Amino acid sequence: MNYNSRGFILRQRDYRDSDKLLSIFTEQKGKITAVAKGIKKPKSSLRACAQPFCHAYFHLNQGREMDLLTQGRLLDFYANSRSDLERSLYCIYLMELLDKSLMENIPLPGLYHVLLEVLTAVNEQGLNPLFIRYFEVRLLSSLGYKPVLTHCLSCNRKAAAGFHFSLSEGGLICPACNGENSGVINISGETLGLLRLLSEGSFQTLPRVKASPGGLVQLERLLETYLEYHLDRKFKVKNTIRVLKRTLGGENNLF
Repeated sequence: MNYNSRGFILRQRDYRDSDKLLSIFTEQKGKITAVAKGIKKPKSSLRACAQPFCHAYFHLNQGREMDLLTQGRLLDFYANSRSDLERSLYCIYLMELLDKSLMENIPLPGLYHVLLEVLTAVNEQGLNPLFIRYFEVRLLSSLGYKPVLTHCLSCNRKAAAGFHFSLSEGGLICPACNGENSGVINISGETLGLLRLLSEGSFQTLPRVKASPGGLVQLERLLETYLEYHLDRKFKVKNTIRVLKRTLGGENNLF
């Protein structure tokens, strides 16, 4: 059966002599694996639309184990992001997140449009750390790990100063219920406010948000730990970004 879908290239790897396997996050079917035959040949028409974090319109033939990519039309190459190392790395990080967290053939159209929104904003407006955090929060929500940020998960007490974030419970724990919970993270009022905004607010408001460097650092570390805890994965690109941060200006210099 043939079908068409927009999609983002998450990853490519060698397969046979002139072919490659592509991991694609499609609008129609979610994450799929497709064979791109002859793509290593210099004159292949598929080469332009098969680069990581390309957005393209694909024609595919559904197979028993893997689909066959027959044609592709490039929609956006995100040239501004590709010309900047930091932006490129963060875009590739988003692709790695999706590739390592999604099961195949489960449509997630809402998350697809969030990704499109984030990649477009990074390309056109520059690298705002809240854009990346927004995608991480929305990915967690799509996977069923949306954090509870309004009350204590143990006693239902309304959230207040002094609460902690529990990795295992997936949300806030009050001081009284925190005694036997070892997997908790300190969370400031600013970080909690940012998390609520990312979880419930509009993407369009993010460029106007003013956050402190310390709040951004705590937010990034919390979400990274939460993702690794529930997905049971380490993200190689994120480690590369961390090394570059230290090299270029210290761990607290986010961008």
